[in-house]
Amino acid sequence: MFPTKRGNRPLSLQERSEIMVRAEHKENDSEIAQAMQLSIAVVRKWRRRARDHGREGLVTCMGRPRRGPLGHFPEEMRDAIQEMRERHSGWGTGTLRVELLRDPRFTNLPIPSVPRIAAYLKSKKMTRRYERHTELTNPPPQNVSACHEEWEMDAQGVCKVAGVGLVNLINIVDPFSRVRASWACLNRRKAAAPDYQLALRRAFFCFGMPRRISLDHDSAFFDNTTPSPFPSPLHLWLIAMGLEVRFLEHRPPREHACIERSHQIIHRQALQGQAATPASLQPYLDQRLAFLNQHYPSRSLNGQAPLLVYPQAAHSGRAYRPEWEADTLDISNVYAYLAKQEWFRQSSDKGQLRNVSMI
Repeated sequence: MFPTKRGNRPLSLQERSEIMVRAEHKENDSEIAQAMQLSIAVVRKWRRRARDHGREGLVTCMGRPRRGPLGHFPEEMRDAIQEMRERHSGWGTGTLRVELLRDPRFTNLPIPSVPRIAAYLKSKKMTRRYERHTELTNPPPQNVSACHEEWEMDAQGVCKVAGVGLVNLINIVDPFSRVRASWACLNRRKAAAPDYQLALRRAFFCFGMPRRISLDHDSAFFDNTTPSPFPSPLHLWLIAMGLEVRFLEHRPPREHACIERSHQIIHRQALQGQAATPASLQPYLDQRLAFLNQHYPSRSLNGQAPLLVYPQAAHSGRAYRPEWEADTLDISNVYAYLAKQEWFRQSSDKGQLRNVSMI
């Protein structure tokens, strides 16, 4: 026996590592014990641990052996959770727990809680990617009290016109004066952002720019597929043009009642029962809009045409020309809008942001 300096205390990790290093340098148990003033039994124990498990074998694990999340539940139950998640990636932990409760194999057995199921899925790297939830910055609704203070814009929906095919109208209305504008998208089941932008440019050219525009929650206006929506290029373009953008908080007819009625009126005036060609449809639509604005008696205006009651609605006073647009755009408006809140975006494995709109 060799004299030891250890006493009853356990070996430190540094001492265990020294045993491993000396053994790697071909020192036998007796030589190591004598050099470190340890018993041969202690040296043999840690040398074998290092040989069988490497450096990790030198770490002492206190307490009960680790069994992992749901380690106390039957293996069949753990396998069932994993199988359900693999087959139904959309099922959350709450759904998985209810399915376990309904499974006859686990009747009268304790069922893990939702947090424990979540911990088990995390240990198996089967958790869904968490997305932060933020609301899009939105000004509150206001009572409209002047012409062109706010416009409502919406796509009517697809219909068929003889000689043309599919037509999707984008309608714009000033809810105060009832002045209307419209653009016909041909051969489209759903209007896209460039269609809305063209409809707005034509309306700007005819009536000038409004102060504010209200929109629904279409994907053309913001990314509505994530819990943290990001404004679309069309949305940012309107902000750069100096317009305030407001999104509906309530479904029609509580909001956008005026544009919903305009859909019916414009459709009956310009499309219903008509036959046209792709080249003649928009001029005919413009002709009927001029009739609605200048001559058609509106019940909401005591049987008078919009421009007869509100001649000032002929122009907002904020003139627009396509050739002026580059000078009108103010990127500082976009920066000020984006600075109002935090924006959370998904990124790829290479760190590239996904679905980021650029103006």
